[in-house]
Amino acid sequence: MSTYAVTGSASGMGAAVAARLRADGHTVIGVDLREADVVADLSTAGGRRAAAAAVLDLSGGRLDGAVLAAGLGPAPDGTDPG
Repeated sequence: MSTYAVTGSASGMGAAVAARLRADGHTVIGVDLREADVVADLSTAGGRRAAAAAVLDLSGGRLDGAVLAAGLGPAPDGTDPG
């Protein structure tokens, strides 16, 4: 089977995609701000560099695909988190 990196894997669409890929027998390396194989803040250049390095390390240097689903929505109180 294939190995995929999924950003935003801790919740929402990213979590749904990661679950489906795993259910289909693929290896998933989740990337998110929390509760993921790779914990990183993708809003910063340093976080993106660290995430890329960690994903490549965990995958043995080979990825078959990536699902880029990370993003921030409205906070529970209705304010804009950005």
